[in-house]
Amino acid sequence: RFKAELSQTMDIFMGVAEAATQTLADIVFSDLRPITAALFTADWYQDDLLQPVIETLKDYCQDFHDHLDKYLYRRLMQDLLSRFALSYVDAVAGKVKLRKGQASEKLNLELHRASKFFKEHMDGAAVSETLNIVRILISLIDSTPAMIFLEFFSVKKQYPDLPLALIEDILSKRDDLEKQQLKSILESLRQKSKGDTGSSLAKQRTLFSKLKNYSPLGSATKGRFL
Repeated sequence: RFKAELSQTMDIFMGVAEAATQTLADIVFSDLRPITAALFTADWYQDDLLQPVIETLKDYCQDFHDHLDKYLYRRLMQDLLSRFALSYVDAVAGKVKLRKGQASEKLNLELHRASKFFKEHMDGAAVSETLNIVRILISLIDSTPAMIFLEFFSVKKQYPDLPLALIEDILSKRDDLEKQQLKSILESLRQKSKGDTGSSLAKQRTLFSKLKNYSPLGSATKGRFL
């Protein structure tokens, strides 16, 4: 009986602790919201918006490191990293423009700087794995029209819950695709993606399932962009 009660108490404690770290992450990203809301806008292309993000994270992370248990600190850092990576992908849903070449160049630079910061606080392999969703975003912005189809399904093998609606948004907001060319690519992707089902995706959830602006099964309706 004692072991059962102890186990139950520990479960409650861990639940409260996890909720507390999530609240801390909420506070951090509430402070960062004005910056994450500007991703891929004219301000992002013109200014260095990443530096204030890193400075804000540094201030918070120092306090977290000084006051949190090591396990909870690691959990919190992973949460912050995941939210950071997801903020770039979710930003595609806004009224933004993806300037081929310029966007990917700036993303690569920011990815390098962010990776360096997070690796000072976390395991390097975990940082690289989490930030890979931003690398995928870069590859989809940079892919030539002839390679987009192959790029998408190559990524789908590793990330089965990659939302088709996200791909449609990326392609529709690129500045290098002609309307007819875009229409043809999207129709091909929709046809090939018809076999995706909720049951198959539920068993293979990745970081893409945590996107706020896209659901794993959320594909854009026909004619949404065209």
